[in-house]
Amino acid sequence: MFSQGLNNLLGFKYLLFALVKRDISGRYKGSVFGMIWSIIEPIVLLAVYTLFFGILLGMRLRNDPSLSSFALEVFCAIVIWLAITEALNRSTVVIFENTSLVKKVIFPAEILPLKVTCSALVHQGLGLFVLLLGLLFLGKNITWTWFLLPLLILPQFLLTAGISWILASVTVFIRDIRQIVSLSTLCWMFLTPIFYPEYIIRDFAGGKFTFWLTLNPAAALIHNYRNILVRGCCPEWISYGYVLILGIFFFFFGLWWFNKTKKAFVDVI
Repeated sequence: MFSQGLNNLLGFKYLLFALVKRDISGRYKGSVFGMIWSIIEPIVLLAVYTLFFGILLGMRLRNDPSLSSFALEVFCAIVIWLAITEALNRSTVVIFENTSLVKKVIFPAEILPLKVTCSALVHQGLGLFVLLLGLLFLGKNITWTWFLLPLLILPQFLLTAGISWILASVTVFIRDIRQIVSLSTLCWMFLTPIFYPEYIIRDFAGGKFTFWLTLNPAAALIHNYRNILVRGCCPEWISYGYVLILGIFFFFFGLWWFNKTKKAFVDVI
């Protein structure tokens, strides 16, 4: 059963590509700005968070007190966070949005949660391109560490794909999962140093909650993305290895779980 699901992923890679392409184009069908909305959303969030946390609350980075550096780190985190939450939230409805395909015996349903994961990564790529332009515009150095980007995309893909398979499957049987995931990702966002500096968690309660920065996979990912893209240094390999191992586990477990339960989808949906 598991090997069949893995073979489906490899054998239907062109189908996956076509579904991702259709998903991206279909999302903005009839829209005036089209895919530009993928750039507008993180920029608007950046403006709001920078205004509130950077200007009104006066938050800054310890090693660089400029507002531009704070804004770049916030924007980098927003782009990554939007990709993660988009994949997780959309996975809860992807089966119901494609019931006609799921009911076909020959269609590999495990491709559907993978489609939303890949689509979210495409939008992340657009956001990172804007980040690159922002660095150049503000006169920041573009370092060789940008070439390490695929190293971070890999564990992010594995982790979000695996969790998406689990959520897509469980939501078929428990419809409340959609609301639970939406609320959970909102709480998760405030527990992750996205729009506030990491040192706030490190300093809180005498540093007793510093472990959360490593235990929280989103925080570990964002920290390492900031390292290679904004700060120009290598990832923290311990936290990277943790997220990679976690991603590998969830990827294979999620695929196994989805293939174990997908036969019952037709009876429920």
